[in-house]
Amino acid sequence: MRRGELLKWCPRFLRVSAALALSGALLAAQDEARQPVEPTASSAPPAAAPQTPKEEPRWVLYDSEMDLVTLAELCVSGLGLHLEYDRARLEGRVSLDRPGNFSPRELWEVFNRELAARSLASVQPPGHAGFKIVPLADAASTARVESPDLQGALAGYVKLVITLEHRKAEELAEALKLALSKTGGQLTIVRESNALVVSDFRPHVDQALRVLDLLDLPSPTPVTSEMLLREIAPLSMATLLERVVNTRKAIGSALQGTAIALPESSSMLIVAPAKEVGWWRATIAEFDRPEPVTTLHYTPRRFGLAETARLVEQSVHREGQPPSQWRMVEDRLTGTLIITATPRVHGEVQALISRLNDVEEGPRRPLRAFSIRNRRVSDVLALLEGLLDAGVLDDPASASAEPTKSAEVVQGATAPITKPGDTRPRKGAEVTLAADEATNRILAFGEARVLDELGRLIEEVDVREAQVLVEALVLSLSESQSRDLGVELQKIGSRDGRLWNLTSLFGLGSPAPTATSIPAQVASGASAVVLDPGDFSAVVRALETLNEGRSLTIPKVLVANNVQATLDSTLQTPYASTNASNTVATTSFGGTLDAGTRVTVKPQVADGDQIAMEYTVSLSSFVGEALSAELPPPRQENRLASSATIPDGFTVVVGGLEVETEGEAESRVPFLGAVPLVGELFKDRSKTRTKSRFFVFLRCSVMRASGFEDLKYESGRALEAARLDDGWPVLEPRVIR
Repeated sequence: MRRGELLKWCPRFLRVSAALALSGALLAAQDEARQPVEPTASSAPPAAAPQTPKEEPRWVLYDSEMDLVTLAELCVSGLGLHLEYDRARLEGRVSLDRPGNFSPRELWEVFNRELAARSLASVQPPGHAGFKIVPLADAASTARVESPDLQGALAGYVKLVITLEHRKAEELAEALKLALSKTGGQLTIVRESNALVVSDFRPHVDQALRVLDLLDLPSPTPVTSEMLLREIAPLSMATLLERVVNTRKAIGSALQGTAIALPESSSMLIVAPAKEVGWWRATIAEFDRPEPVTTLHYTPRRFGLAETARLVEQSVHREGQPPSQWRMVEDRLTGTLIITATPRVHGEVQALISRLNDVEEGPRRPLRAFSIRNRRVSDVLALLEGLLDAGVLDDPASASAEPTKSAEVVQGATAPITKPGDTRPRKGAEVTLAADEATNRILAFGEARVLDELGRLIEEVDVREAQVLVEALVLSLSESQSRDLGVELQKIGSRDGRLWNLTSLFGLGSPAPTATSIPAQVASGASAVVLDPGDFSAVVRALETLNEGRSLTIPKVLVANNVQATLDSTLQTPYASTNASNTVATTSFGGTLDAGTRVTVKPQVADGDQIAMEYTVSLSSFVGEALSAELPPPRQENRLASSATIPDGFTVVVGGLEVETEGEAESRVPFLGAVPLVGELFKDRSKTRTKSRFFVFLRCSVMRASGFEDLKYESGRALEAARLDDGWPVLEPRVIR
């Protein structure tokens, strides 16, 4: 420091030093006065003095101007800070607002204001205990992040992260920017954590925090209530309320709530804060008042009544409109539309009818195409022709008029195009019908009134016919039981050189008495053989035979309603025919004889899915060998033919046959076989019992699904049972790497 500068600073330094010495003496005296006095034996202990906070030292400045560097040194020594700065940037003097006492913090605030005026700022870098004076442009990137309450922050330029609790950061960003300085304030939105990063001078940051405390408040909890409308439609009420709310918003009185239209319940759903619910309900109640309605008659002159009514319904009538404000009746007797509506709606109807009546003249008899979706077009056409021939669609007014001598025949270019076999002109109703087999449609050319009636009639007639899946279960059961018990005796002897032999034979195979050993037994059953070679032989045989059989045949056939279906599964056996004459005999093919299963059904679906069924079920089989090549083998046939009403989807028995046969046979030696007890040795007895049963079950399932889902399900089960591929590709998961 040069000598002149030293002399210049000496008076001021002395005044500051004297003030510091005086302040030090005062502080020392105060500290000495606060020290406790030790009690003596003759005096009572004094009452404890209250603890008072230590006063912050103050600087006494006698001059209202000083250098900025001196002010920085005073702040550093008074606050005990470590401050890094470039002396070249702190050139200049500072003018205080007044001379007198200043605390170190007050001088620090004055110092930071002077720094801000010179586009400088004091910051505390991250990880540093001291402070640093940097250009204002670098302050935001140099300053550390302080705590949200700025506790312990002494830097003139601070940075902190503010996390919002109730409002979104985007909503409050613009309001906080107004509290920051234009030169040093910076604000960044962190959307992921709904936070704001604020950097600015300490006073401006404090101001931004106070603004945030006023704005970041919890939103009022909305109240939901429903209000029933009595006169006006919910959609119309919603439109009216929207206009009112937009008008209030334009004049600066915006509402937070809203009202949602519920056409299905003819009400309004109010969602608004509790303080606004009363306004919404009062406004809705004020607008929910009935509109005057009138009833007018409209006469379409250019188009049919039904098609005009459909156009009015689609163009004018709005969904959710109260029944008291809209009603339309088609008066077919007078050809008019009777409409009850508000004046506004009547204006729309009148404009529509006028536009239709002003259409340029076209053909008097329009052409329409009616698609036939469920039946053959030829069947529907034949039915409609029969109805037209009977005069079902004739105009009652023309039928009551006096007949004319001859009808005018239209010829020339205006005559309708006809095709032999496809079109037939009709009298009375004046309609021409044609069948388009390629597209399964009916083309109708005639009066609009008749075409409307024809369209309604086709809708009633063109219904999908049900199909019936008929399953016939033909079951044959057979049981047989036989018991055989017989005794054979043989005795040989000699007397006076004569040999004699007594036998009781029934074909059981007793050995000859002359045999020397018992031969092997080949017969079935239990047998006992006694042999006395050269003298006696006997055999006892018992046999019981049981036989049970079961044959099940399940033919299936899918048949349309009221259509006969036949299913045959037969085996043909040929036989020969012999023609003999006096000279030669010729053998030729005589024909065949069929045996198997034959089912004929004709279902008719009635109300309640009851099925009136006409059926014939026959089951035949060959029961033996032919007596000769010229004769067919014997054949047995069981046949049922009847009509019955059966329920849908149930398996019911419709008929059956049961045959049971019992028989007893006895072979015995005359006279000896009749002797009690002893006669059992001279008998062969057999008992037989046979039982055969034949049952027929029917199960009919009505297929009515519009998309043939039921038929697809039954077909899928059959394909799975047969292990056949339905042709559709199989989707299998595949790992994609």
